[in-house]
Amino acid sequence: MSDTILVKSRPCTVCGEYEVWSLDRQVVSRWQEGENIQHAFPDMSAGDREVLISGTHPACWDQLFPEE
Repeated sequence: MSDTILVKSRPCTVCGEYEVWSLDRQVVSRWQEGENIQHAFPDMSAGDREVLISGTHPACWDQLFPEE
């Protein structure tokens, strides 16, 4: 069994695109079992973690919530 798996994000609510990530199988399992994503993937940027959670890309997030 491979140590990595492919994880497909949800489609982005803004652009409709999705991401496919090659991630460590054990870490993904811990996250899916309830570990906070920032603890499971501490080296991943907050924007990348948001893609895994909601599918929303950092640039699309900025379109949804522009700075005032």
